[in-house]
Amino acid sequence: MASPHNPDRWTFEFHTPLGATRCSYEVRDAELVFQSDDPLAGGSDSVRWDRVAEGGTAAMAGMDGRGGPDLPEWVPAELEWLVLSRVGAAPGFMHPLPQGDQRDALVAAVRSQLGLRWIGERMPLPQAQQRLGISSRNWSGLQVFGIVVGVLVLLALSIMLLGLLTTPVFFLPLGLVAGGWLVRKGLRGRRDSLTAATVPFADAGHARSGLVRLEARAVATAPLTTPVTGRASACWDAAVDVWYEGPDESGGWRQMTARFAGSVETLELETVAGRITVWLNDAQLLLEQRQWESGKDTLPAPGLAWLESQGFQWSGPQRMRVREQCVGADANVYVLGTLGKRRDIPERKTESGWHGIHRALQTGAWRRSVTAAMPTALRPLVAVFIGFMDMLTGLGTSRERPRYLRSDAPPAMAPDALLVWKGQLGHPLLVSDQPEDAALAALQRRSLIVAGIGAALLLLVVVSAFE
Repeated sequence: MASPHNPDRWTFEFHTPLGATRCSYEVRDAELVFQSDDPLAGGSDSVRWDRVAEGGTAAMAGMDGRGGPDLPEWVPAELEWLVLSRVGAAPGFMHPLPQGDQRDALVAAVRSQLGLRWIGERMPLPQAQQRLGISSRNWSGLQVFGIVVGVLVLLALSIMLLGLLTTPVFFLPLGLVAGGWLVRKGLRGRRDSLTAATVPFADAGHARSGLVRLEARAVATAPLTTPVTGRASACWDAAVDVWYEGPDESGGWRQMTARFAGSVETLELETVAGRITVWLNDAQLLLEQRQWESGKDTLPAPGLAWLESQGFQWSGPQRMRVREQCVGADANVYVLGTLGKRRDIPERKTESGWHGIHRALQTGAWRRSVTAAMPTALRPLVAVFIGFMDMLTGLGTSRERPRYLRSDAPPAMAPDALLVWKGQLGHPLLVSDQPEDAALAALQRRSLIVAGIGAALLLLVVVSAFE
């Protein structure tokens, strides 16, 4: 966005395989300045207006398209750069542009500075590079070939490492740890369901601090419309699956696309004592999921329009499934959690050690750190390999709601304000739009499945150890 203190400065973010990259342009009287924290080509680049020979914007179609599986968020439908050639043999200026109104305002400011030296907008990238004599990062064909070979080598090493992890030396201890963790998680979930059944329902206005069970109406201050059913909601998630037949007549559903809207950081409940906030950090959301299958169910009209906007046809020959879940505005919500006052919640501490590593793995921040730690010559290779693996593993799921969007920072509230949260004594935090019996049954099923997977893994480890 343009800075209110300097209307000729624009700051923006764009996504790359390494995460969000922050950039800025500043149009000064004598020069144009670009800054970026991209570890591959970060730092500052500037060009004086009197040293610009010609300039314009260059564009190239991205890989993202309608009717296909979701690609990672950093894969755009179109890429556009501001490209300027310098007088003489100096290297050209080529950097990404922001989108929307920022892009239009920045381009207008640059075009005003260049006058007749402005040669046009959204020229095909090869044509613009040839005319202006510039190339992206000045990569030669040999460098590109080297990166391709390097990525294949890294992929082969990754496969070898994966095979090494399946050998008894590594598989047995890893299997014991993973299996034990899954069993423990499943048993804790079952314990939570049993605990919930013993806690009496409480009136938030008169309940003591501690573990409480509430049933109240959800409130949406700015209701959102769900894409499939058209319901008013506080937040929603929706996805499209396609059925794929296997070679042996088996098959399965594969997620193609997912979208979400609304915050899952807090939830407002209307109780007899007034509104109360539920802080959803570490909450188990047991939301009812509605689904429709082509050839069997009638998809609501809003769902048909939403599906078409994603590039899919409900009445086509391909078997399809649409899923939606939400916290409906004015819906009854069942909550089990710790009731307290805002001042009882300790402020978030700087994450370090295992918690910091876990957070970096969740958010993808490790990508930038690892790439920046590499020698400069290896950074493009590592970035391309990370992007390739992200494409390979994230098809169809890259745009669903990430779990880490649930903020671990306590909400800003008055010190005496009541809220329900996870607490510090290991109690559960359950939130469901289903009746209590259905919610607890869903939690028990989920817990038994997790514990069963862990037990099966432990059994496999034991059998492998005696072979």
